[in-house]
Amino acid sequence: MVTVANRNITLIKDLDNMKDDYKLKVSIIRLRRSLSNVNPTIVKSIEMKFMDEMCTKIRASVYPGDFQRFESKLKEDQVDYMRSPTIAPNIYITCMEEQLIICATTTSNDSIDVIGEVVSLGRLDSRDVSKSRRRLPLQIRTIEGLQVNVTLFGDIAYQLISYLEAHKQVDRVIVLLQFSRFNFYNRIPSVNSYFEQTRMFINVDLLDIVTLTDSLVGLRGLQNPSSLTLDSSQSYSEYDDFLNNHNVKNVVNLLEPQEVEKFIIVGTIYFIRQDIDWYYDACTNCGKKIDLRNVFSGPDSPDSGDASVVVECYNDKCINKEISSVPRYKIPLRVQDDSRTITLTLFDRDAYKLIKKGASDLIEKTKQDGVNPRLYPFDLENKKMVFKVDVNSLNVSNNYNRFGILGYTLDSNVIDALEKRLVVVFVLMT
Repeated sequence: MVTVANRNITLIKDLDNMKDDYKLKVSIIRLRRSLSNVNPTIVKSIEMKFMDEMCTKIRASVYPGDFQRFESKLKEDQVDYMRSPTIAPNIYITCMEEQLIICATTTSNDSIDVIGEVVSLGRLDSRDVSKSRRRLPLQIRTIEGLQVNVTLFGDIAYQLISYLEAHKQVDRVIVLLQFSRFNFYNRIPSVNSYFEQTRMFINVDLLDIVTLTDSLVGLRGLQNPSSLTLDSSQSYSEYDDFLNNHNVKNVVNLLEPQEVEKFIIVGTIYFIRQDIDWYYDACTNCGKKIDLRNVFSGPDSPDSGDASVVVECYNDKCINKEISSVPRYKIPLRVQDDSRTITLTLFDRDAYKLIKKGASDLIEKTKQDGVNPRLYPFDLENKKMVFKVDVNSLNVSNNYNRFGILGYTLDSNVIDALEKRLVVVFVLMT
């Protein structure tokens, strides 16, 4: 194995376009064929992402004149030696510093990788008949605080939507886009996904994402949920999901469910159950529930020494990691409509959007007011809302009639439309 100390090997960070005699040792971590905009059946280049032994990355391209010479030799996840490739102005990400470096000479349609925390999500534009042309605007924030406008198209857009629907309790959403397209329009830079060429990774155990997440925890901590917000034109879910994608039913139809599915219900919060905890202690690494136990310095007796609290997480991903805990919402709502009352659990992300405070802030306020922090203090009663309800395998196999909330809206137009639909369903049933 050739190491960094070998002077015959040049590191990516030391590349200089004033020199033409050097050798790289790199791993091909990404390889895709870029298709022509005019004729999608024609491959205009082979796009790759290289990484060297110092974990520095750079984009590389092979153009049609060299296909025959190189195409059969290039494979993902293999280590190659490259002698004197041509250097041009480029864009690269160093995973050690997590800095997005865009050269002044970068032009529109350059292929780049970007990574950041999703902080704003727009409405899915699904008016086009072709799914590949439907678009989802969002903003991501880099570790330096740079806000980057991103547009996801087609399957990539639906990939993010599906992730957000399935992970309502996750605090931060970190996305890594590989082989996206850089645009510079009216002096405003932006990034777009590009057909099948672009790949997106969301909160996965990749070095770039783990490093950025750890950096965010170090800078801002996990005391409050992510600042992900939806634009003022309302999110895709309030229109597509609530009105079109799922069946709307009465509360009574949720009892003793027979199959795993998602329902839409219109109901009013009657009260908060005080016999069930409204928050839980979560691991700051993975978000799962942790155990807190007292450990005494003396013999195994509470009276024999000073006690310290030990945090234990049983998620395999947290083995050998330093962990701490943070309170997160799991508010047990009693929701009723004209047919029945039922318990629905409002989880952290949606609770924060509704209350505008983190669970830790609310706990501290109750302590200052001299109130038992285990008793939920915030007034949510008599709010009429639309809920998207998750009926999972536990509900079905055990006739378990407490359900999780996957999303909600207070939009009066959505409420009115769904209530009219429920009236029609009731008339047809009778």
